[in-house]
Amino acid sequence: MKSRLPKTIGIAGNPAKPATRARLLELLSLLAANKVTALLDHDMAKLAGRTGKDLPGLAKKADMIFVFGGDGTMLRVARELGNAETPLLGINLGNLGFLTSVRGDDLPEATQQILAGKFQVQPRFRIETVLRRNGRRVESHLALNDAVISRGTFSRIVRLRVTIDDVLLTEYLCDGMIFATPTGSTAYSLSAGGPILLPEARAYILTPICPHALSNRPVVAGEDSIVRCQVASAAGKLLLTIDGQVQVRMQVGDEIEIRKSRHVVRLVSPTGQTYFDVLRQKLKWSGANV
Repeated sequence: MKSRLPKTIGIAGNPAKPATRARLLELLSLLAANKVTALLDHDMAKLAGRTGKDLPGLAKKADMIFVFGGDGTMLRVARELGNAETPLLGINLGNLGFLTSVRGDDLPEATQQILAGKFQVQPRFRIETVLRRNGRRVESHLALNDAVISRGTFSRIVRLRVTIDDVLLTEYLCDGMIFATPTGSTAYSLSAGGPILLPEARAYILTPICPHALSNRPVVAGEDSIVRCQVASAAGKLLLTIDGQVQVRMQVGDEIEIRKSRHVVRLVSPTGQTYFDVLRQKLKWSGANV
């Protein structure tokens, strides 16, 4: 972050949520009262009747970016920022998400905390997924949550050959495979039986989807491990999905390589809020104030 006390705040988000415009105007009033410069992306600018910037432009000039929306919006913004590491504060206009640390109703108090320097920034590592076909690099993507290989509507299973650091792990007969970061451990991987990793964990998860063998369980690999997964056989449509938002068609023989990216996403939360608070509230665990 450029300065402990942010003087320029970028604003991005999902304009389709009903409460977005009211919360946006509330935030703009708060920032103006505190003599803090506000820069808006194109979608937010339309709601406020201002001129906007693209997200990379915001990242270059803002000390921090406030993001209105849910976890999906946070994932989109992180993707569109590319390699920029400008801290992101998620403001959820519905239920508290795993990536959005502030509820809409708490926006005024949280904003005052942020402007007073009462916040923490936690780096979350991403994985880079490279798709290769016939030995040639086809495309690559960064994922904050996960990269998923999955079949289409066909009921036939696929065979995936997985290696870690060039050593064979096994061949999975399954419906697909999830490669999840610690941040993404509470997303699709969790619903498929994977473990929860704390954000600071130096690891990521390989979770098979509906494996044919009951002995096939999720595997936790070190954060510096290089994982390769080749499609040995499949019937019908096969997809590689990045953070639930970008889809790429795959075919038999294709291989994806997964490794930790050197570019992180920096998530902001007000001082005093912990990851365990979010887990208890989101997962309805004992002790949650719900």
